[in-house]
Amino acid sequence: MVTERLASAHRGACMTTRRTKRSQGRRAVPGDAGRPASRASTAEGQPFQGMFENAAWGIFQTTSDGRYRLANPALARIYGYDTTAAMLQSITDIGRQLYVDPRRRDEFIRLIGTQGSVSGFESRVYRKDGAVIWIAETCREVRGADGTLLYYEGSVEDISARKAAERELRAAKEEAESASRAKTAFLANLSHELRPPLNAVIGFAEIFDMELFGPIGDKKYREYAQDIRASGRHLLDVINNILDLTKIEGGHLVLDEQGIDVTNLMAACERIVASEARKRELTLEVVPPDNPLVISADPVRLKQVLFNLLWNAIKFTPAGGSVMVTAHMATDGSAILAVADTGIGMREEDIPTALQPFQQIRSSWDKKHEGTGLGLTLTKAIIELHGGTLALESAPGYGTTATVTLPAWRVVAEPPQPLAESA
Repeated sequence: MVTERLASAHRGACMTTRRTKRSQGRRAVPGDAGRPASRASTAEGQPFQGMFENAAWGIFQTTSDGRYRLANPALARIYGYDTTAAMLQSITDIGRQLYVDPRRRDEFIRLIGTQGSVSGFESRVYRKDGAVIWIAETCREVRGADGTLLYYEGSVEDISARKAAERELRAAKEEAESASRAKTAFLANLSHELRPPLNAVIGFAEIFDMELFGPIGDKKYREYAQDIRASGRHLLDVINNILDLTKIEGGHLVLDEQGIDVTNLMAACERIVASEARKRELTLEVVPPDNPLVISADPVRLKQVLFNLLWNAIKFTPAGGSVMVTAHMATDGSAILAVADTGIGMREEDIPTALQPFQQIRSSWDKKHEGTGLGLTLTKAIIELHGGTLALESAPGYGTTATVTLPAWRVVAEPPQPLAESA
């Protein structure tokens, strides 16, 4: 071990110094020049002596009863002493004087006795001035030829700065988590408070629009009622998306998993968006899988995912463009759903922004379209809750392809459940 060699070099250097002092008092003896062994040994030990004296880490040897046999200047500095000699004279019981928790020395000895060595043994210790610091010890036991324990030797590193950084990081993490929980609770409570009155507004607007209690006179009133209902439904969708997102972030959204026939899923979503695609003069093409594909998933949530992707594609594709949805099983057994459009597209560097909550890629096109920037965020979160991934490929002027990949373990061969017609 390097520590042992350094310590041996230190002892050897001290012995050489004593021999040199003794030799200064006697005459040179003929034949001394032919005795190079002592000089060679000294020269060999000098590099290790320098390493011992100048090492950045503390190096030590201690007895089993808690006394220092040897220490280098770095160890003395770590413990707040001016010299090694002062430290060796002051600390005579390591367990009682050094460790904040005296039981750490017993644990230190126990681990070495069990394993033969310890690495990164972290403890709080006292400096000479009473300040408390953190250290990490790496040590091994040294035994004689007969197996008798001679001493322990190892190194010490002051890790107080690292520990302080860890505390700050933990505090920042706890603060961020607390803020996130507060945000989630606030949004959930706010959404619950808004839904009842909003449903009432939508209901009354429908009554006026349908003239359930007789004609309302000027047709402008009916147009206003339709605008109120449309705006109310949009706001309700936003609130529902916020609620879903807060449930997912809080870990409270539970999936109701069932067997789903992908062909039926695609057909159900097509029926919902087909009229909007025609109104915008778009070609909507649905390409079901060649072979029956059944997956285990939450039918309501998966339908929400496909609807969001189709709606986004329709929303950002100019008249005359096309939207296509396809599905197939990949070679690794995973299920693939893809929605491709010939819309305005976006730059590759904008894709991460598009996946963030409440973020939208600003352009002259999307200024004409309302939205909160929650659709893709929620879609991604739902897919990841299923163990899958959402990937976007896009280029300005060429359109966007959104690909949903569900893992192979979600592909099953069970009878599918019928899908609800609601979006």
